[in-house]
Amino acid sequence: MNAFDVESFVAEMDRMGVRLTAVPLADGTVRVNRWRTMSAVEHGYRIDHLWGSQVAHDRVRMESLAAHLMKRAA
Repeated sequence: MNAFDVESFVAEMDRMGVRLTAVPLADGTVRVNRWRTMSAVEHGYRIDHLWGSQVAHDRVRMESLAAHLMKRAA
């Protein structure tokens, strides 16, 4: 599996119309939300493919993404 470049992943999702946010939960975990803008409609398949191939159910990558989003929001 290749290295996960969080910054380029977030930038690509943003470019396709998906805004990623992280919300800290009461139990200490962080939830990542995917907000699709109007422009995301034309990139639907590519968005789903990129998410599935890069993050999907990989807990380590999801935690890395959440940490990056939390740091960016601060």
